Amino acid sequence: MEKFIFRFDTILNTKEKIEEDRKNKLGISMKKLVTEQEHLQRLFQRKNDMIIQWQEKSNKIVKISELRSISNNLDIMQNIIDKQLNVVEQSEFETENRRKQLLEASKQKKVFEKLKEKDYEEHKYNQLKKEDALTDEIVSYKAVCR
Repeated sequence: MEKFIFRFDTILNTKEKIEEDRKNKLGISMKKLVTEQEHLQRLFQRKNDMIIQWQEKSNKIVKISELRSISNNLDIMQNIIDKQLNVVEQSEFETENRRKQLLEASKQKKVFEKLKEKDYEEHKYNQLKKEDALTDEIVSYKAVCR
């Protein structure tokens, strides 16, 4: 039986490498997204702690400057949270793009895998036909020799 050689093997290998590369990039992007989301959660927690602190101090007799300072800190924290929300949103967008790129790479690879399967089936069929022809030739040779 002849060895099967896929005519687009180089392209299939390239498609597999592209898919693997995109999987890695998606993984990195997802890891970054989780990190940014965790950072956002910590910021929300710090803001909540500051609000609790502000509420506790507002129930007591304190200087207005202290309350003003806490209020300013809350404004600054809100600005930081807004910026972090943008970072998380960009990270989600990037992750979604990477996911779409991976999906496209997988589709392209599957096209060549299907083509390889089809070529292999055709190769097996041709080999079977050659074996049958050889068997017929041997049988007819033996019949002639008798």
